[in-house]
Amino acid sequence: MSAFTTEDRRLLADSINRYVDEAYGPEHRAAILKSDDGFSRSDWATYAALGWLGIAIGEEQGGSGGGLAELAVLMRAAGRGLLMEPLLPTLVLAAGALSGGGNAQQQAQWLPAIAEGRAILTLAQDDAASDETPVIASPTEGGYRLNGRRGFVLYGAAADQIIVKVELAGQVALFLVSPTAPGVTLAHASTVDDRPVSDLWLDDVAVAATDRLPGGDASLLANLNEAAALAVCAEAVGAMEAANRLTLDYLKTRTQFGSSIGSFQVMQHRMVDMSLAMQEASAITWAAIGAVTSGNPDAALLTAAAKARSSAAARLVGEQSIQLHGGIGMTEEYAIGHYYRRLMLLETLFGAAGWHLDRLGGWTAAGLDGERG
Repeated sequence: MSAFTTEDRRLLADSINRYVDEAYGPEHRAAILKSDDGFSRSDWATYAALGWLGIAIGEEQGGSGGGLAELAVLMRAAGRGLLMEPLLPTLVLAAGALSGGGNAQQQAQWLPAIAEGRAILTLAQDDAASDETPVIASPTEGGYRLNGRRGFVLYGAAADQIIVKVELAGQVALFLVSPTAPGVTLAHASTVDDRPVSDLWLDDVAVAATDRLPGGDASLLANLNEAAALAVCAEAVGAMEAANRLTLDYLKTRTQFGSSIGSFQVMQHRMVDMSLAMQEASAITWAAIGAVTSGNPDAALLTAAAKARSSAAARLVGEQSIQLHGGIGMTEEYAIGHYYRRLMLLETLFGAAGWHLDRLGGWTAAGLDGERG
């Protein structure tokens, strides 16, 4: 159970939003985009000092003992401020994998390092909707050899360790892999919203038996992906809130035929649609987070519904924001274009609307078949 109260979460949100407003403006973000890392290590250290990086890490490992709800507060602010730092892969996926599947030694080595900002970790896995060839782990004397490829590894270039999903004797397993180990190759690129991403190749990479997360199985990975999907939903809500605000401000100031274009009824209708889409996404996201944290048996169903709704809302808000701004919205100088690109990535990350709707349809069909039986 989280050590945070509702008031604690409100104060946390206020603190993060204040930092975003005061220290993470457009000029600062533009400078980050030009840097080699693609994010700010200085800001990362500040996040650690403010306690954000340990927000969902246990108190015994130097964290605050929070959970998914607190991570969602942070991710919502990250979407609002277009933060570039590796919050999702390090705090949600890697720290979650270590907390849920690591042994005491692995947790003691890496969780305090994450909380203190001394280590960046990421998770390399296949896309659930893809047919990517699995990474194979073959037992050797005292360890394993890993061979295969993983695509779309967020912040792989900056990672001190990569937790890699592998197939071991037909079962899912997770291993800690050093990016500098012999046989590891990383090819770097950027996502549509300029975040660093890498392809990972493993060519006969030797890992010790102690590098395996003993609790890193398919069930843990499924839980991590559900949490990551909801973190993405929360980030999308924050980005949609900011995009709606920017668009409304633009409609109030842009004039045509002697009046602000925001006074035209068709524009007002579009803004209402955008606002409703964001509010619906927010409501179902928090309902799903509540279901996960309370152990509700329908949590997976609600998570799929939340991601489907948030993905559809992200596309609607992103596209309408650009259309209402016109061509100027796609210029680098205007923030709305950056929100559009962020929303386009979040729409597909951890499953687009169609994929999650297929999941919901499958569960519904299975339930109906069970009732008929």
